[in-house]
Amino acid sequence: MIRINLLPKDEVPKSVQVKLPPVASFIPVFVAVGLLALCIVVGFLQHGQVVKLQKDIEVAKEETQRLAPQIARIKQLTKERDEVDRRLDAITMLDKNRYFRVRLMSELSRHMPENTWLTRYEEVGNTSVRLEGITFSNFLIADFMRDQVTSDNYRAVDLEYIERGKIGDIDVLKFGLTAQVGQPATDVATGM
Repeated sequence: MIRINLLPKDEVPKSVQVKLPPVASFIPVFVAVGLLALCIVVGFLQHGQVVKLQKDIEVAKEETQRLAPQIARIKQLTKERDEVDRRLDAITMLDKNRYFRVRLMSELSRHMPENTWLTRYEEVGNTSVRLEGITFSNFLIADFMRDQVTSDNYRAVDLEYIERGKIGDIDVLKFGLTAQVGQPATDVATGM
């Protein structure tokens, strides 16, 4: 088909050209639409994760309720084990030191001079003792003190008093001593 334009030139409609704005002017729109789409996608993903975590929390709560009797039993057993451990520690400590006092008395007896007798042996606290006795001479008391200072278990032996006294018709000296006691380092490790 052939077209013939019969209109005069003045009246011929002019072709309208539509000019689009430059591409650079659409970049902010594209960026805004892209960010909006990204926010929507992230929102959906976050909502999905929240729903999944809520389901996981519900499952965990159900599991906790189901395991509550076992958890209570474990706590009870832990408490009982701690009590047994505490008692075993006390027994171990007693066993470790059970021969210590025997060694103290044995050492006293080995270093006791002739004609010297103890009338009292008293523990004062955990690390000191008070000794009282009788003898015939100041020199015997001095020998006894010297021998105790050189022993393994007695330290810092101090004379508290010396008094003259009588037992029957015999003149004696009554004395009182204090001393610090402690196990030698080798005895602590072996328990002997």
